[in-house]
Amino acid sequence: MKCPKCNSKDTRVSCTEDHGDFTKRYCRCLNCKARFRTTEKYLNTIENPGRKKGSFVLTPYQCKMIKKNKYILDRSEWAAIYNVCKTTVIKAENWTEPEKNKENIK
Repeated sequence: MKCPKCNSKDTRVSCTEDHGDFTKRYCRCLNCKARFRTTEKYLNTIENPGRKKGSFVLTPYQCKMIKKNKYILDRSEWAAIYNVCKTTVIKAENWTEPEKNKENIK
């Protein structure tokens, strides 16, 4: 942790207070003797769930490009281009665009 006054990394934590969903740390700089406080907030997995298991990361356009494969690339090359794993590329090859609800208007 750097001192906000002199940007020195030579700092020490003098006291830590736990407040349930966050922590306050009281620090001091060993160079300029400045005192400062940091606050750490905890993230729940509910607030930051990430991607759900089985969710798809490619857009419909990317899936069409992989399916057409007009550049004659293999699966590992497509995976490197879109920064995904090979299994995602395989899913994209088998992907079909969902049909929109068609309503008959008379």
